[in-house]
Amino acid sequence: MEWMAKLEQLNQRERDDFARIVNRLLASTFLTKQQEASRRDYYFVERNEALIAGYLKVIGWELIVDRSYGIVQASGLQAGNRLQLRLIDSVLLLLLRLIYEERRKQLTLTAEVVCQVQDLHDKAAQLRVRERAVIEKKVLKEAIALFRRYSLVEQLDDDVTDPRCRLLLLPTLLFAVKLDGIQELHDRLVAYAEGGESAEVDDRDPVD
Repeated sequence: MEWMAKLEQLNQRERDDFARIVNRLLASTFLTKQQEASRRDYYFVERNEALIAGYLKVIGWELIVDRSYGIVQASGLQAGNRLQLRLIDSVLLLLLRLIYEERRKQLTLTAEVVCQVQDLHDKAAQLRVRERAVIEKKVLKEAIALFRRYSLVEQLDDDVTDPRCRLLLLPTLLFAVKLDGIQELHDRLVAYAEGGESAEVDDRDPVD
């Protein structure tokens, strides 16, 4: 196989990086060059795209590289690669995607999109997706920790329960929540608020 020949051409350090990065992708789905901690790994994938794509294909995964957004995604091709989200996690993910969609239209492609936790509370209240006006602290902490694991957001301040805590919204949100436009996001959130949607997701389309 061509990818095996490419693997043999790597030196030991590159092989170590290859193993570490592939395992990271399988565990957390996304890499983005917008995150300083991921930038080096992102460029490694760019340089070795054919090698990594070939390896992942053998084990039933697909490699997606979007250079315009600086994103790498490992997508499971089998139905078993599914992640169960609580309904509230699905709602919060959609809210973050909605905030990202609204704000990125005001910015350049390379500009960072930052919001505060208060923006999540405000958007949830505005769309009436929660009975309470404020998202519970425990729910918020668990959801943001999950989204950080999958490189969807980056927490810029220490206390995520503080309404002033800033969140860097990463372009991976566009790939994790594949909906067409703000109206469809609104419609999906209304459906969740009315209890009309389940919360089963997968790596190909994590909230579909």
